[in-house]
Amino acid sequence: MAPETTHSLVQALQAVPDFEALDERALLRIVGASANLFYPGGARIFEKGDPSEALYVLLSGRVRIFEPGGGREVDVDEIHPGHSFGELSLLLETTHTKTAEAIEEAEILVLPERSFKNLLEDNEDLAEHFQKRIAEQAPMRGEVSESA
Repeated sequence: MAPETTHSLVQALQAVPDFEALDERALLRIVGASANLFYPGGARIFEKGDPSEALYVLLSGRVRIFEPGGGREVDVDEIHPGHSFGELSLLLETTHTKTAEAIEEAEILVLPERSFKNLLEDNEDLAEHFQKRIAEQAPMRGEVSESA
């Protein structure tokens, strides 16, 4: 009988659909390589044009993804707890094509690019999962998207 998971971040990551196939050891690696950051409502997580440096996993709160420009903002997606974002520009090695902003106070697990890519190298199923997301989302939007 396997021992119960006690680390709260591992438990939170077990509920993230992107990571459901990962075992506890892989989830602990994510926790060890990441930082938990808190953003107040209205804070920008990244801006359109910023370098892609991490995968973001929303643990609590809400985040909106929007397209700035022309004096107005066009909402593209709203991220809820248990979902990741920022992966497309990270994997495609581009700058962010959208802006992400906390709608309300948000706790976000930030997994740096190198750690995320190492995780993909070590987990073929996870790499395939994210490649499918790229293939599914880019044609839907006609461009690289920042939402999950």
